[in-house]
Amino acid sequence: MGYKTTTPDFTDTANHWAKDYIDFAVSRGLISGTGTATFSPDASMTRAVFLTALGKLSGADVSEYKASSFTDVSDTDPAMPYIEWAVANKIVQGVGDSKFAPDSTITREQMAVMMVNYAKALNYTLPVAVEAYKFTDADKISAYAKDAVTAVQLADIIVGKTGGIFDPQGKATRAEGSTIIQHFVELVIDPASVRGWVQNDSGGWMYYSLATGKLLTGWQDISAKRYYFDKSGIMQAETWMQIESKWYYFQADGSLAVDTKIDGYEVGADGARK
Repeated sequence: MGYKTTTPDFTDTANHWAKDYIDFAVSRGLISGTGTATFSPDASMTRAVFLTALGKLSGADVSEYKASSFTDVSDTDPAMPYIEWAVANKIVQGVGDSKFAPDSTITREQMAVMMVNYAKALNYTLPVAVEAYKFTDADKISAYAKDAVTAVQLADIIVGKTGGIFDPQGKATRAEGSTIIQHFVELVIDPASVRGWVQNDSGGWMYYSLATGKLLTGWQDISAKRYYFDKSGIMQAETWMQIESKWYYFQADGSLAVDTKIDGYEVGADGARK
């Protein structure tokens, strides 16, 4: 997990919100680029690629796996031993008919289940880092994945998207997969390492206390600016928000707007709309 290599200068990640997470995964040899200068961050994350990353992250010795149990995974496929390892450790299953579907895209709820199973297989305890949150599309989460989605949400490993949805059947991207892997390392394997600003798997910003390492919520003063984080720890930005009985506007960088005029409204020195 600590081994690092030089990260290629991918032409398609330089301005991507997940660049740091991608660099984390690539520099540790967990995920490779799709070309010498490309990572394809917004392309779908496949079952084979993600499970290979988890296997490498675990440091598992997969040399004992020399033959594939699935008709659609060859013995010479680099992902084969990691797939066999993942199946043996009950992190994932095949799809039936002796097939594994290695190139199929992982959905967000499937990724949640894999991460919970991975933690269980390696005897990690998922923390309760944030308050429980009811997603607006909770009724669309498959029955088999409900407990896992709740667990990763509470651990802050996988969060919701804009509008309070989880998007359970949404396709996970390579950028999201990289982000979730780093979150797992920081929040589960080495929680003491998390401090300061952190971007979640949907591009939202959160802040972990420099003193305690805990996720901040509510009103917070950071570097002479005032911010507001919802109960899930997500910084509010480019939006009006009613807090108690007053309305406030948070700018693009998340800081509270003061002494200005926005959308025709006067905003006072305390940030409250007049």
